[in-house]
This record gives sequence, C-alpha cells and structure tokens, in this order.
Amino acid sequence: MTVQQQMKRPAQAGRLPRDLAIGAVVLAFTAVTYWISFDIGEAPAALAQNVQPATFPRMVLAVIASLTVVMMALGLQHKDRARDFPKPVMLMTGALMVAFAIAFEAIGPLAAMTLFCVVMPLIWGAGKSAGLIAYALLFPFAIYMLFGVVLDVNFPPGLIINLLGKLF
Repeated sequence: MTVQQQMKRPAQAGRLPRDLAIGAVVLAFTAVTYWISFDIGEAPAALAQNVQPATFPRMVLAVIASLTVVMMALGLQHKDRARDFPKPVMLMTGALMVAFAIAFEAIGPLAAMTLFCVVMPLIWGAGKSAGLIAYALLFPFAIYMLFGVVLDVNFPPGLIINLLGKLF
C-alpha cells in the first residue's frame, strides 16, 4: 500500500473523521453539564457582585463547545492516517493524569501539581535539568499565588498532609 492510499480524507475512505465522533461526545457532555448548571442557585444581590455562581461554569462550557466545533470543522479538512495503536508515551500520560487526580485528593493540590510538573516532562523525554526543577517549583507557586493569595481560593492540604500534621 502506498502513502497516497493511506492518506485519504475520512469521507473518501467511507468513514467519519475521528474529530467528529470525539467532538459529538464533548458537545453532548457540555450540553448535559450546561443543563445541570440551571440547578445552581442564585446568590443574593448583595453577594453576587453582578455575577451569579452559574456564570463562570457556563462560560467555560461555552468556550469548550466553541473550540470543539472549531476542532470538528478543521477535522473535515485534514487527511486521516491509518489508525495505529497509541504510542506508549500517550498511555503513560493518560495514566499519569489519573494518578494526578488521585494524588490531588491524597496529598493535596499543590503537592500533586509539583509532582505532576516533575514527572510529565520526564515521561515526554525532557532531561533532568535545573529548568525542570525551576518549572516544577515555580509553576505550582505561581498557581498558589494567583488563586490562593490574589483570588483567596482555599487549597485543601490533602489526606496525607493532614495525617502528617496530626502526627507532628
């Protein structure tokens, strides 16, 4: 089989582009979550400061839906390669994201984010360097400064940090 035959538009190959199927799932998810957002109660006028609690989630969902539609439209133009099994680095990335979600609750968001910032570049082939260490320390610190200090968002310490706090 030549490269010409492998690189066909999905419609020419008799199937829908992958972006359409994935996009349909994402759009269904955003539609359901947008509908659920109507159950979010309204804040009293004195506390709302012109923004209701449901406004931010709805804006995020609208951006996700908009970008999904763009992805689907662009997917119609691209030629599609034959489907291969994902590379091991992609599978490890997915596993790391699941581990991050578990670590988020277990050790707390800042510690989990720091570990994620160290492990993810190593999985993707970045060498051990001072830049990696600086990134792993400065990115979670910047997130904490923006959300924890400026926006006054509470970062829970996590189960393990709470346990260590009780022991010492």
